[in-house]
Amino acid sequence: MAFYIGEIRRMRKEFIEAYQNGDYKKALILGKGILNIYVDNDDMDCMEYAVDMSNLAMVYDQVQLYDRAIELYKKAAELKKDYSGESLSYADTLNNMAIVLNQVGKQKEALSLHSKVMEIRDGKLGREHADYIHSLYHMGNTYELLKEFDKAIEFHSKAMQKARQCKDFSTLDLADLHGSAARSYEGKGNYKKAIYYYEVCLDLIEKARGTENFYYMMHMLTLASACEKAGLLDLAVEYCEKAVEIRRKLFSENHLDFLNSLNSLAAICCKANQFDKAIEIHREVLELVEKMLSKEHVFYAEALNNLSVDYAGKKEYKKALALNVKALNLKKELLGETDPQVAACLMSLGNLYEKMEKDDEALRAYQDALEIRRDNEAVPLASCGDTYTAMGKLFEKQKRYTEAALHVQEALKLRKEGGDKGSGMYIWNMHLLAEIYRQQGDFERAIEQCKEAVHIMEDRFGAEHPRYAIALEKLGLIYEAAGELAQAEETLERVAEIRKEMLDEDNPMYLNTLEYLARVCVKQKKFDKAIRLYQEKNDVNFEETAEEQLAAANNLLAIAYCHKMADNDEKAEAYFAEAEAKQKRSGIPMDEKYEKRRRLYLAEKIEEIVKELPPKPEGKGNELDYQKAVEYYSALALSIRNKEGESQAFAKALLKTATFHAKLKHKKDTETLLDRVLYIGAQEGMFTVEFGRLCDRAGRIYAEAGSKEKAEFTLRQAYQIQATAGKCMTKEGHSLLLRLLQEKGDENAYLSVKNGEKLE
Repeated sequence: MAFYIGEIRRMRKEFIEAYQNGDYKKALILGKGILNIYVDNDDMDCMEYAVDMSNLAMVYDQVQLYDRAIELYKKAAELKKDYSGESLSYADTLNNMAIVLNQVGKQKEALSLHSKVMEIRDGKLGREHADYIHSLYHMGNTYELLKEFDKAIEFHSKAMQKARQCKDFSTLDLADLHGSAARSYEGKGNYKKAIYYYEVCLDLIEKARGTENFYYMMHMLTLASACEKAGLLDLAVEYCEKAVEIRRKLFSENHLDFLNSLNSLAAICCKANQFDKAIEIHREVLELVEKMLSKEHVFYAEALNNLSVDYAGKKEYKKALALNVKALNLKKELLGETDPQVAACLMSLGNLYEKMEKDDEALRAYQDALEIRRDNEAVPLASCGDTYTAMGKLFEKQKRYTEAALHVQEALKLRKEGGDKGSGMYIWNMHLLAEIYRQQGDFERAIEQCKEAVHIMEDRFGAEHPRYAIALEKLGLIYEAAGELAQAEETLERVAEIRKEMLDEDNPMYLNTLEYLARVCVKQKKFDKAIRLYQEKNDVNFEETAEEQLAAANNLLAIAYCHKMADNDEKAEAYFAEAEAKQKRSGIPMDEKYEKRRRLYLAEKIEEIVKELPPKPEGKGNELDYQKAVEYYSALALSIRNKEGESQAFAKALLKTATFHAKLKHKKDTETLLDRVLYIGAQEGMFTVEFGRLCDRAGRIYAEAGSKEKAEFTLRQAYQIQATAGKCMTKEGHSLLLRLLQEKGDENAYLSVKNGEKLE
């Protein structure tokens, strides 16, 4: 007996060394050999046999032969319980078996075992022991796999609290706890807390092992993913970039996994509109693919196509088209004309043509892609759905709403048949269809479509998840478009609550919701509430960049408008002045939102001023009021020109400005403005009734400013246009022309006009 026990000890020592060195093949041979010795000597009724059986189960676990591992763990646990009762060793074996059960999707069984292990460890070790804390951790992990995230968070929180006070709990194990808590929060959709715990996890890993290791890199990628889901795209790029650099140091660049990492980073860069960085990354991918696989490989074609997308994002369409065509031709050459990857390239080509406003070419590309996908049984129905969606979106842009709706409905049908109902793209298609209905004025169907999307998201994620909030927000916006403002306000309030809790108060998606909600409040004349919402947006803006300064100016301008509409003129003026100053300090041009708000504010201010103006600027006070009108109209004209260029709307604003300059007898300013107005008006045609009317009005304004020569010349034009195109002169304009000709002493012209004859 002593002989084989000595042999077992020797083999057990070799077994442990092989296991620790990762030589699982050798460990399996040794572990089986050890158990055979027990069998050969009919000595299986002992604790040592149970221990060695449990050890062998651990090897099967490592090589992913889970069924065999579970079988051995179960036998070992029964033996241990028979010989030593519910001992700590018995608990350890149950614990290991529960972990494997989780691996094979048997969470309910695993949960029962982990609960038993926790009970044993509580009784024998107490709740402050490291092993008990590990049991809390495993309970949390199991609930996470069951998608019972609140329960998972409860156990992880208890474990973290105790682990921080436990001297025997390692830093790396504490990192695992924080990583698991982060995953549970992420699963629940609370990206705010998920990001926090991932960051703590990374700090702990760095403290224990440094940064240049696989474990740190993988958690960095997970953090990048959470940031992307939260809409923090710049932060996602930053973390993903760090992870890629670690991978570059750890592994060879000549590996497909490294290429995948680079492509993932480039994809996030594109989402964040960092196209220059995406181009740089994709060019590196192109070089590596050429080096590893040659230019005559489908991966090379795919890299060309990715570069095409990057250049399209930069609006460098010529480069983008050349790269796409090159990729398409290479795929056809390598794979044949009807390969699904050729269809994918055609989809990119169609999207590019759309951006180039070549709709006919875009439609042909989509149709060619659909033909390939429809005729290939191996292509998922969702891919055919993508093509119908693209065509529907194109028809929507062309205002061909009936065709657009039919194509999007077909896309939804295909996705549903393919088991894709409830995916992000399925919901996006539902929202696209709702938008088409909205543009057709069919608000009832649009609302119905959005409500269905909300129900799908609630069933899938629950009523607190940011993904649910996306669907709810779209419903709120459709309510707004339909004029159901109370419903819109209530719905967007709920979206704001979810996003503030799950994403944080400075998250861009939450701030966008505040913007929408404030807009709805303004439409309902709830100006005090709108002001609070705009102020909340502004409070989290630290104005560290020029873009943030412009955003602050936008918020202040919105507050100014609300105060103006609420008759708080003094506050309105103060906020408007602050907004204007901040916009100038930013050093960047006004964006479309600022321009629109500025025009609305100025229009309200002008209406108020003009309403109170006397017929003539007599007296110092009245003259100042007229000067204010000039300033506001000038600002309005500039705002219109910045947005639309020298449009007819710009010309009208100039004409109004000139009117007040004329009343103030600012002859030079009046002439400058009216000259420009007439130049713009002439672009629409010099011999039209419309231009004749403009000349009539401009002539009267010239005269009021004291510019008689220009007044006469312009009124002559109006008179001559009227003779050929139709009536365009007012009675006042006609009388003024006669008076100017009489004062000038031009008797022939005077008589011609008086008698309705042709002017020389």
